[in-house]
Amino acid sequence: MSFSLPYSRHRRYLTGIDWIMGAIDYGARGANGFGCHSQAILDLEGMVDEGPLRAALDQIARQFPLLRGRVARDWLNLAPYWTTPPADSLPPLPLNVVQVSSDDQAERLLDEHANARFGSESDHLRFLLVQIGQAASRLGMVFDHRLLDAFGAESLLRLIDQTARGHLDEIAPRVRQTEPAHLDHWQRRFLSGRTLNRYLIGLGKQSICALDKPRSQPRPSVRFLHDGLTAEQTADFNRRATEEIGLPIILPSAAARAIIALKQTIPIMPLAGEQLTLFTTVNTRLPGQEWEKLLFNQLSLMTFSAGASGSSSAAQIATGLRDQFVDQTRLQIPFVMEDAAALGRICPHWIGSRLMRLVNDGRLCTFYFVCLRENGYAGDCFLGQPVTNLRHKPLTFFPPGLNICMTSFAGRFNLVVSYLEGSLPDSVAGRLLKEFKAALLE
Repeated sequence: MSFSLPYSRHRRYLTGIDWIMGAIDYGARGANGFGCHSQAILDLEGMVDEGPLRAALDQIARQFPLLRGRVARDWLNLAPYWTTPPADSLPPLPLNVVQVSSDDQAERLLDEHANARFGSESDHLRFLLVQIGQAASRLGMVFDHRLLDAFGAESLLRLIDQTARGHLDEIAPRVRQTEPAHLDHWQRRFLSGRTLNRYLIGLGKQSICALDKPRSQPRPSVRFLHDGLTAEQTADFNRRATEEIGLPIILPSAAARAIIALKQTIPIMPLAGEQLTLFTTVNTRLPGQEWEKLLFNQLSLMTFSAGASGSSSAAQIATGLRDQFVDQTRLQIPFVMEDAAALGRICPHWIGSRLMRLVNDGRLCTFYFVCLRENGYAGDCFLGQPVTNLRHKPLTFFPPGLNICMTSFAGRFNLVVSYLEGSLPDSVAGRLLKEFKAALLE
């Protein structure tokens, strides 16, 4: 029987993955002044009415005080938890509404919205509604990754629509707003820490290729490039990817194409090394858990690498990444990382951030990679207007200064390259996106 420390059952304690994301956020703030956040964007036909949108946001803010919370520490057991302000002092969720005359103007405003800092430690969401004449609208939601992952952010956009339809009272009881402190199973967690340390030591034996740090800028910004596949192209890639590696997953094949694109675009990385390494996240929700696990980080972390001077065959690289996926699954690396990180919650984030940078001289990876095959937004309308797309603008920071992202909507993949200004020439970033799309289609 495992000894468990006492805790409050009415609090939302942070999990090990939540704590890791907090350390990453702390490091991001130190690197470029803003934390670890992203923007999800709904592209809509017609003009969204501001009134019902504000009303839905106000209802959601009152129903979920966690959206205005911040990290505190339970001094009885030292576990961190998410504390919330009194219900009568909750401010509304920020919403700005602007009118423009062109898609280009709308995209520039959404870029600026993504790059803006949050005002305080209790700010985790903000919204920008861009109305492009009477013909179209864009709704951008910037979200703090400490509060929502990408799938959760898409589900929250769906919740806004469901709230406007009068379904909030039905959905709200299904959203889990508490979390145990996980102050138990001590032997298992220490063994997980030992397994994780051995794995990280193995990763550190080979140096990682990386971009050079951009010159210091007073207000660095992240730039975004977008493209996408058709539904037919997406279905064709999914079929080829599963045939290629013999497993019903596409992550190894998609990551292999990102590595191929990087090799073709930047044959010699500014910071040379033996491995091109990527970090990625895997959604751990089971079907039907989109409301129960709406908030915080419901994911696991994985890492993959390929030799910088090795094969340029997508199939061979995908097979190697598949084997790494199988090895990490066999060793239960995603689970032991979560389990071991639960012990690390006693450390302040500045310690966790520095420990991460001890691996490979601070080169965490060559790039971050997102492959979100599932979509958290069900339906084809938002507040009565047809949805034409749901895409992301993920921020990045140094290191690594580069994200390659593919998310799904309506059976097709959206592709994004985001990069810290100065880490890549704009022309090189554009070529990288073009090569990535071409590799997915070949």
